[in-house]
Amino acid sequence: MLVGYLVLKAEYPWPASLTWSDLPAEIDKAQDWLLEQRTAENPNIFFAILDGFRAFADWLVTALLNFFEWLTWVGTIAAGTVFVWRFGGWRAGLIVFGAFVSFALMGLWEESIQTLALMTAAVLLSLAIGVPIGIYAGRNDRFLRAITPGLDAMQIVPAFAYLMPIVILFSVGPAAAVICTLIYAIPPAVRITALGVRNVTAESVEASQAFGATKSQTLFKVQLPLARRQMLLAVNQTIMFALSLVVIAGLIGGRGLGDVVTNGLYSNAALALLAGIAIVIMAIALDRATQAIAERTDPARRQLTDEGRKRERYITLAMLGGIAVIVVVARALGADAYYPDEFETSSAIYDATIQDTILGWIQSVLDYVQDPDSLVFKITEPIGNFILENFLEPLRAVLVETPWFVTLGGLTLIAFVLSGMRPAITALLMLAAIGVMGMWDPGMDTASQVLVATALAVLIGIAIGVWAAESPRVEKLLRPVLDTLQTLPQLVYIIPFIYLMPVSRVPGVVASVLYAIPVIIRLVTSGLRSVPPAAVEAAQAFGASRMQVLAKVKIPLARESIMLGVNQGIIMVLAVVVIGGLVGSGALGDLVARGLQRNEFGLGVVASLAILALGIALDRVTQGQRVTREDMPERGPMFGLLKRRQQVQPGGGAV
Repeated sequence: MLVGYLVLKAEYPWPASLTWSDLPAEIDKAQDWLLEQRTAENPNIFFAILDGFRAFADWLVTALLNFFEWLTWVGTIAAGTVFVWRFGGWRAGLIVFGAFVSFALMGLWEESIQTLALMTAAVLLSLAIGVPIGIYAGRNDRFLRAITPGLDAMQIVPAFAYLMPIVILFSVGPAAAVICTLIYAIPPAVRITALGVRNVTAESVEASQAFGATKSQTLFKVQLPLARRQMLLAVNQTIMFALSLVVIAGLIGGRGLGDVVTNGLYSNAALALLAGIAIVIMAIALDRATQAIAERTDPARRQLTDEGRKRERYITLAMLGGIAVIVVVARALGADAYYPDEFETSSAIYDATIQDTILGWIQSVLDYVQDPDSLVFKITEPIGNFILENFLEPLRAVLVETPWFVTLGGLTLIAFVLSGMRPAITALLMLAAIGVMGMWDPGMDTASQVLVATALAVLIGIAIGVWAAESPRVEKLLRPVLDTLQTLPQLVYIIPFIYLMPVSRVPGVVASVLYAIPVIIRLVTSGLRSVPPAAVEAAQAFGASRMQVLAKVKIPLARESIMLGVNQGIIMVLAVVVIGGLVGSGALGDLVARGLQRNEFGLGVVASLAILALGIALDRVTQGQRVTREDMPERGPMFGLLKRRQQVQPGGGAV
């Protein structure tokens, strides 16, 4: 490829004869036709179902928002805090209370409640669809194998690419945001539920069958109760996925904090950052609350007698009664639906509302960061220029200006060497599809950004992962940091780097590195820790030093986990890199953003399809020859919290 670039630079771009140049126009025509069918007096059954689902999603969001308004702001805080305190403990309840208070003090109460309503609707629908499918998949191997490719595709496609097709089918508004989120959040619900059902020991199932239990009795009396903790983890991950996309869905009419962030990127940077902080607080509060509830309600840890269950029911009824009393009193005293503006008063020091004061602080920080004479700018600006000039631009030039057939053949051969024949054929077809759709140059531009970001993430992630695997103290110190990084929505990562490194493609690349590192660190650490002790002891017995054991034994034996880390890292990098199109990173993400913002639907959909093709190609290439779905059933973005299942023999060897 390098020889082809040096000898035939810019000589053979992707030929027009192999390009479907009319595809955007055809999609625009299809969009007009869909609009006509959707608004027709007597639409056919397909469009009637689509419109009915859209109407139901819209109604659900409105109903939840009306419910929160009916509770009043006092009742909403009380209901959320008391519920989490009851089932998750006082610490989790205190975190939720602090989150609600912060939304009020930041002057973003109404937007936060709108986001909460959107996310709750998406999570309820995702669980209603995903949990039954996951239960069936957990009990039926053939069904699990059949749906795995679909789940893979749903998780491979960056969330940003979902927006255009959803707009065409469902227009814009809260319902479109919920449906878009629904697609992205269903896979974790299915995967983790199936994993929980499969993790129930065979002895428990056989014991119930020995006592004459039917299949349904075994499911509802044995498998589901024992899988409760894993299913609550599915709820946790579904919430995190939903919150991640609800923010991005602000681009298609999803109200709330996402709308504040996306609008503020261009008009009010301080307000966008403040909304981003509110999103981070909401993500952390929901994550900690659901984790605490999963831990405290795990039947494996709480063996209750009949008396204990009766007492628990009375406590729950008392909790509901207490919430009802608080709501009735609040409404009787005339509490507003939303946190009242007059409460956001100034202190004696600052003659402004609390929100204005916070915005002033944020703006002063932004002004300092962007000042060419500031220390921060003198550090970040050279780093951004270095990444752009020495990595991004040279690799983009090689991929774009090398003759198209050389690039296509070279990337296919790389796929063959790394992963075998089938992934190589898949990569060839997907890359060729990008060219046929007329997206070769922006597709290769996006690929260059993804490859640079992945290389940085892998280098940093493997180094820190090895360090954490070798030092339990380091792993313990890293755990809260990694947990926090894994709860943040994708768009939130980019906002700070727009101002720290305001150089075209650099913010998206650096943000994607930060987004992907936690999963790589966790998988590398887990892989090194799972190396059989017998292999390490044998190496030490032959006089190997600690460094030799690491380099010659642990890392080679942990190759599959490390490759899985690369695979997950590259998919997560792609998810954030394309969002960088909102802030000037160009390439495919910029085309999707143009399609959303300028009503160029055909162009946006073609760019989304190109992102899908690139994601599938990268995923298949980096899976490796031996990593399979059966080996790692919990694969997928943000699944670094899930350890690889291992059965340990009495002697300590891993099976």
